[in-house]
Amino acid sequence: MRLWSNLATASSLVSLAAGYVVQKDSTCTLYPESLKHNGEAIDDAPSIHKAFEDCGQNGRVVFSNHTFNINSVMNTTNLNNCDVSLQGELLFSDDISYWLSHSYSVVFQNQSTAWLFGGNNITFRGEGGWYNGNGQAWYTENQNGSNQPGRPISITFINSQNVLVDGLTIIQPQFWATFVSYSKNVSITNLFVNATSNDQWGTVNTDGYDSWNSDNLLVENAVITNQDDCIAAKGNTTNLHVKNVTCYGNYGMSIGSVGQYPTMPDYVQNVTFEDVRCINCQEGALIKTWQGVSDNGSSNGDSGGGGSGLVKNITYRNFELTNVALPIQISQCIYSEDGQSCNTSKMAIEDITWSNIKGTSRYNIATSIYCSDVHPCPGLKFEDIELQSLNSTLGLPMYGTDIQDEVYQCTNIIGEDDSGIPCNRAAPDNYGQTVSTNVKDD
Repeated sequence: MRLWSNLATASSLVSLAAGYVVQKDSTCTLYPESLKHNGEAIDDAPSIHKAFEDCGQNGRVVFSNHTFNINSVMNTTNLNNCDVSLQGELLFSDDISYWLSHSYSVVFQNQSTAWLFGGNNITFRGEGGWYNGNGQAWYTENQNGSNQPGRPISITFINSQNVLVDGLTIIQPQFWATFVSYSKNVSITNLFVNATSNDQWGTVNTDGYDSWNSDNLLVENAVITNQDDCIAAKGNTTNLHVKNVTCYGNYGMSIGSVGQYPTMPDYVQNVTFEDVRCINCQEGALIKTWQGVSDNGSSNGDSGGGGSGLVKNITYRNFELTNVALPIQISQCIYSEDGQSCNTSKMAIEDITWSNIKGTSRYNIATSIYCSDVHPCPGLKFEDIELQSLNSTLGLPMYGTDIQDEVYQCTNIIGEDDSGIPCNRAAPDNYGQTVSTNVKDD
């Protein structure tokens, strides 16, 4: 009789577990629909919305250790005093036509997101679970394209305050992995992002972390493998601290791009990147702005230029660079294809410090620092910079060039003699982000 009672209890629990949301007091535990439908990939987004509706205020939402099929957009915002535990897999569908027509707009650069998440006083912890964006479908479909309208950012933290995201793992993001927008006091710690392609097409524009119109931000302890910015502070990001990040094959630590919209000035101030490792990256420490006149034909996938603003008090400190194509760059003409308006940027850049930056460049160039004629740059400082071409470390000559010493390109630096930057060549105004050859002698 006791055995039958135990079996009956177990059967009852299984039945409950198969019912999408099980609520006990203020905790909602999610189970996937597939448990009730012989493993069929039925959309779990409605159940997820229900769980946050019931337990998103002064409660807890738990994704159990199963695979959840996300076949439609999710908006779990206006949460309050909510703790989230991700113990299973969130598997987003590869129905590209659906996402292109249904993703939520995030306004910036005509971009969209698959998941809007936010509120006040929230913790979101990856506790053995992960987000799977099914990104390979996007990489193949997009064929190395850039900003494709409707291609969704994986998760956007929006209109939020006092948020801790810890232990979040995102594999194969559809587009940018994480985006913080219109938020304050958001910390993302122990972040892991991996975007890799298994065919001939790259994972273009799979940024690890981007912020926009947000203040008092932290990114600490991250490992990011992708094919665009590792971490990027977009317009009106202030008081951002990035610490202990390892970047593989991407564009390192970026400010920008900024200055895209004439009616929306960009102010990026008080940003510190420290304890960063860039391995086989295209860039290490980058500031990029749009030109000062509108360009409707950019290959970035979005028109822009003519915006004003200020980039000020930025510190890059304690960087270890290994085989980085262009370790340090300021470009004020990042998306102008013809290079005809590169002296026009209205973005002011000042008080930038690079300190204890060491390692190897892929080619013979350490820096390309170009400031526009409109806004020459004051307050640029190099402290303890040791960069050497990979060939030089191996005792090999630099091929295809007469220049065997490291090149430091500089233009329009105010107080250049006191900057500590060993400028030995003028920086071209249209020098690109992607370097594929040595700098050659005139």
